[in-house]
Amino acid sequence: MKLAYILSLPRSGSTVLSAMLDKQRGVVSPPESSFPQVLGVATPEERADPRRLAALYLGATFPPTPLSLDDAEACMEGSDEEILVALGKAVAVKLGRNPDEVKAIVWKTPRTVGMHTAPLATSGKFIVLRRHPQNVFESQFRVEFGENNRNPFRFAVFRESYEHAFARLPRERVFELGYDDLPGVIPRVLEFIGVENAGLWDGHRSSLEMASEACSWMSEVTREFENRDPEKRARLDPKQVSRLELAMKLARPMRPFLGPVRAHFDQASMGPIRERAARRFAEGQ
Repeated sequence: MKLAYILSLPRSGSTVLSAMLDKQRGVVSPPESSFPQVLGVATPEERADPRRLAALYLGATFPPTPLSLDDAEACMEGSDEEILVALGKAVAVKLGRNPDEVKAIVWKTPRTVGMHTAPLATSGKFIVLRRHPQNVFESQFRVEFGENNRNPFRFAVFRESYEHAFARLPRERVFELGYDDLPGVIPRVLEFIGVENAGLWDGHRSSLEMASEACSWMSEVTREFENRDPEKRARLDPKQVSRLELAMKLARPMRPFLGPVRAHFDQASMGPIRERAARRFAEGQ
């Protein structure tokens, strides 16, 4: 069984890439989750209790997952790799796919991107997706969680903190692609993760289609892909573009020193994850 992880700066198209890969026969891309990284920082007490570990999976999974607490608990045995594979196969079953036909599990994990301990300990490969920074910056004005990154310099530093994390990955396990390469690059991605290009799954919904029933904003990525980034860039205010370009130029030399910044944001994300996990554990769902 192959494992892979999609990493990217938020708003870079990782959900689109996950949806494209999840359609490929032999591949399952579970709902976006920080759980692969959370495994590396779980406490001994959490690791010793499969049900608490299952609650951590639910707390670290952002869109709805088809797995219940009981479903996830049944997957919490063995090594980190065995757990991540078991969760992927359990999602496949919920999607009506034959788990014996699953050859690769591709986890979309762009949020706690600097926490590599558990993913690096597996045999998994890393798919690093980048989008034109002007498009990523423009998108900060269209989502609530982008409010803090609407200042060009803050955004540039945030972006460089991700690039610092990407640079720590072993090059031989990394496939880099751009948003503008989609969808034509998908056969090369499949080859990289070691899956035969065997066409699409027949007549089965993806986990993203299931999630879109509860999250209307996800419905767009389940439609046919259309790259409108060039026309979006053409509409940007030239002054805004100049400020962004200057900010990125000033932030670039800071990259080697941004490990603590990335670590701070990643560790801070564990608080809400554990709070959500505690609620799911208490509810027993």
